[in-house]
Amino acid sequence: MKQVLIVAGQSIRTAFKDKVFLIIAILFMLLSIVSVFIGSSTKNAEMNAYNDIVAILQSQGATSLPQSPAIAPLSILINIIKYISMIGAVLAVFLGFDAFSDEREMGTLSLILTRPIYRDQLLTGKLLGGAGVIGLLLGATFIFNTVLFAFVSKLVPDFNDIGRLLIFIILGFLYMMSFYIASMYVSIKVRNKAFAFITMMIVWIFVSFVIPQLADAQRNFAYTLNATAQTVTQVPSDTVASKTIEIFSPAVQFQNVGKDLLQAVDETVSMSVFKIIGLRVLQLLYMLAPGAIMLFVSYRAVNKESVL
Repeated sequence: MKQVLIVAGQSIRTAFKDKVFLIIAILFMLLSIVSVFIGSSTKNAEMNAYNDIVAILQSQGATSLPQSPAIAPLSILINIIKYISMIGAVLAVFLGFDAFSDEREMGTLSLILTRPIYRDQLLTGKLLGGAGVIGLLLGATFIFNTVLFAFVSKLVPDFNDIGRLLIFIILGFLYMMSFYIASMYVSIKVRNKAFAFITMMIVWIFVSFVIPQLADAQRNFAYTLNATAQTVTQVPSDTVASKTIEIFSPAVQFQNVGKDLLQAVDETVSMSVFKIIGLRVLQLLYMLAPGAIMLFVSYRAVNKESVL
């Protein structure tokens, strides 16, 4: 266990010494903070549009006024879902492909393996190190967003609000770890660092953009009039084909569950966290399955003498 912790500690220190990683991490933190103000501005604009329409109707003597838009408090944080699913995934990929590639190129990997440490212990240490870095970033994100939520919304988050946000951050951690593990597996198998990174970026693009677009192409669309903003809104309707395609995108699954947790879906706004998780069990399994599979094959691969 001591060897595992030493490797984990070294991985954490190495990550925070990497200038490129620090730039991505700082960008991620800044965007997560800015997302609160963007979400607040969006909701304020919606309320201002409603108030303007009401004022116009009242000046015309109208007695029937449109219903005020219902704005759930946590929906202010909705933009953070995109930032974690996109930038968070890139950050995890960058962190993961460095796990073995850098040490192999510098020649320190063979030196580590001459010490009394098993290969699976080395991998476990790398996993703990990556989990520590991602956990620190998301922990800071949770604290900042909770404080900013209270500051911007002028509301003190209750137990349900904190629970929803905490579960969302935990799911974000598992989602990012899936990319970290997949990237780490590629860094184990592929000796060329640049090729390993390009491979994972292609996977990220395919999972985060190509599959969702293919799913969108299979949806049915209806059009409704937004009474508040007086605009036509396109309302998508899932089909069997679109749902089947989405199974292969952890990003889509994470975004869907995230929207439920952050009160962006009317049907789940007032549900408890446990009921939402119960309803989304399949989506969570689809999201976590790739990471679990990659974890299994990573342990198998790292124990082969020819790999490291």
